[in-house]
Amino acid sequence: MNWLGQTGTLAQLGPLVVGAVAIWVALMNQRRQLNAQMFIEFSARFQELLRLFPTDAWLANLNPSRPLPPQSQDVRDCTLYCIQLIADVYHLQQAGYISKRLWQLWEREIKHTMTGPVFRREWEEISAEFTNNPDFFRYVNTLIHSKRQIAIPSSASPTGRNNAGA
Repeated sequence: MNWLGQTGTLAQLGPLVVGAVAIWVALMNQRRQLNAQMFIEFSARFQELLRLFPTDAWLANLNPSRPLPPQSQDVRDCTLYCIQLIADVYHLQQAGYISKRLWQLWEREIKHTMTGPVFRREWEEISAEFTNNPDFFRYVNTLIHSKRQIAIPSSASPTGRNNAGA
């Protein structure tokens, strides 16, 4: 009878374990789907902002050897919109809605953009807009005043090897 009782207990626990695993898998898939949706949505918003940004200003921000365009309300407004988009993403990340992998991907591009000369210049004029959120304000100030790092992919060298140690 003891063997029969154990079999009955296992028969009751089996579906419970399978159900718990199925719920866990469904939740993980839902999280991945939500991250994919956020990526698509914020990428679309960024592309829309990029179309609005004056081309000479955007290119000068990406390549510091290019001359800075004169200050204008268009450049200032577009910079403000970009930083507001970054603030949205930052707050979602702080609240735990964005996965660590997705945040690392976005943050690399955020750092590259924010350390450009146009964004540094314009931040001085628009930073007051973000003083109501001290955490984000400190985050942007840290980015703006950090040194710009340019990563060269290993495939960029003629031999396909990273020549950093050579």
